[in-house]
Amino acid sequence: MSSIKKFFFIFLLIFSNLLHSKDYEVLDKIIATVEKDVITRTELQKEINKKFSSVELKNISKIELNEINKNLLEFLINKKLINQFAEQMKLSPSELELNQVLTNIIKNNNISIEELEKDLFSQGSSLYEFQDDLKHQLTVQKIKDSQIMPFVNISNYEIDAWLKEKNNQSDVEYKILHILIKSDNLEKDNIIDEIKKSINAENFSDIAKKYSQGPNAINGGDLGWKKAEDLPSIFSKFVLNAKVSEISKIIESSNGYHIIMLDSKSKIEDSKKIFVKQFQFQQILLKINTITSDDELRLKLSNIKNLIISGLNFSDAISKYSDDQFNKDTANLEWVNYDNLLPKFREQLNKYPQEKIIGPFKTELGWHLLKVINFRESDQTNQREREVAKIELARKKTDLRFQDWLNGLRKNSEIKLIDDN
Repeated sequence: MSSIKKFFFIFLLIFSNLLHSKDYEVLDKIIATVEKDVITRTELQKEINKKFSSVELKNISKIELNEINKNLLEFLINKKLINQFAEQMKLSPSELELNQVLTNIIKNNNISIEELEKDLFSQGSSLYEFQDDLKHQLTVQKIKDSQIMPFVNISNYEIDAWLKEKNNQSDVEYKILHILIKSDNLEKDNIIDEIKKSINAENFSDIAKKYSQGPNAINGGDLGWKKAEDLPSIFSKFVLNAKVSEISKIIESSNGYHIIMLDSKSKIEDSKKIFVKQFQFQQILLKINTITSDDELRLKLSNIKNLIISGLNFSDAISKYSDDQFNKDTANLEWVNYDNLLPKFREQLNKYPQEKIIGPFKTELGWHLLKVINFRESDQTNQREREVAKIELARKKTDLRFQDWLNGLRKNSEIKLIDDN
């Protein structure tokens, strides 16, 4: 028997044994194709398991389960498309970026990586899944920042309205601790009774870590510092009248049962004034060229400086010697922000007011001689507030437009659902 025939015979024998083996499992079923990628039944099931425990799934009707399957399949399709687009446009977050975000989460929540892993495991998840979710969130944000936000326009009217609303808001912030027991938790009654028996201001954080199903359970239910208007109305009603360390009664909502505690409150100080150093100056610039050496250019500027000190008008020296003529007229000089200048310029301007004629010095632009005409510290508080408002409004508009962007991506993509019977 030839070697090829022997190989083929052995292959058939092994395959036949596999078919009759009790340990044989059917290959994972493909339930959708997204461009050149696929989504399998196992992937969908993993996503379902992230959202629901086995006990919860047993109590979900077939109709509800079908709707859950449909929604999570849509989520996975969108995720595949977003990842494909990000890879194509080189927008996928790097390992370094992902690790930095993870490090910040651990630091801000004052926990170790081991504690995070333990908490994720108790929720039926893993560090790998947590990092995958983080990566997806970072990818979405990168797409928003590069593909949508640059094309969002914010009017002065919108900025004025935003600042007016902000100024009308309260000047007190509240630090809230929160416990959530979800309404679909089969043990909710027992858990709530247990919490009621033992909870107090000293152990609230520990109780939250033990029982809460809220997103901040890992750090003792700490929601951080928030204004009353930024809290759900069912929380703000309690917070506005509560004393520090006071614990609420059970607050019922559509997603479960809440207990909150006012940990502390603080009056927000008025934002500090922001002052920016600004200069008005003239300059003589001798550009670098292939004919004249650095030493010759520096010596030429030194001689010009001596002429100016001896009485030559700086504007006349610009007309006669400078390769840059734009700042001859002292009446029309612009105020230049110190922070926007090249590092070498900033270093030289630090010599003012001891020196008003500064230089010669070299930058990548050439050799410079400066005359400082005026200096001020400009109050940029309002301008900075307007910049913050513009960024905040742009982010909100970007979030609203992201779904339209995603719908467009889907429309131009090849997506096929495969019957999963």
